[in-house]
Amino acid sequence: MGIIHSSMLGRISGSMGNLVFYQLNGKTVVRQKPGPRKKPSTERQLYQQKAFSIGQKFVTPLRHALNFTMNNKGTSFESGTTRTLSWVIKNAILPEEKIPVLWPERVKISKGWLVGLEEGIAVREGDSIRISWRPNAWQGSGRDEDRLFVIAYAPGSKRVHTLYEGNYRKAGTQLLELPWSEYEIGLVYIYAAFYSQEGFVREFSDSICLGKV
Repeated sequence: MGIIHSSMLGRISGSMGNLVFYQLNGKTVVRQKPGPRKKPSTERQLYQQKAFSIGQKFVTPLRHALNFTMNNKGTSFESGTTRTLSWVIKNAILPEEKIPVLWPERVKISKGWLVGLEEGIAVREGDSIRISWRPNAWQGSGRDEDRLFVIAYAPGSKRVHTLYEGNYRKAGTQLLELPWSEYEIGLVYIYAAFYSQEGFVREFSDSICLGKV
């Protein structure tokens, strides 16, 4: 808003172009015309906005790990996060009485053609978590030397612990030690997958959620 203290034309009021002139306390005031009012969001748009916000809050703490699993060669740092967020919104957020609700068990932190974990379980052993699976090397695309990749994630506190180079597929077990002072028993989701690497190229299996421990 601007104030015109003197004018050769005297008192000015009305509009000119995108400006509006009016009198306020004996002074001429000028301001821009307000833009057109936006149409109110539809019910579907409001749902999508809420779903995006919920998915973004869940995925953002995982961005470094997702860059390792989901990033395509030659793409930007954030591409892993963006790809996962898109998948989460489409597959892991479901409407409940028209309200978007995220199901962490449906989240995937990696996707690929390698054979994944079979009969995978995660249980507490004191302050650690024991992950076990049935060794299935040489089944389809599986190989003995495939490495285990794990994300332990407590969404409530946004704590994340990532195991980038776990045991080989043939081992059948992995002990995961959480580096947290409070271990949040019963609140930590475990996501696991296998991957192989040749040079800078990594190939993953579809991840699975081993539940909340």
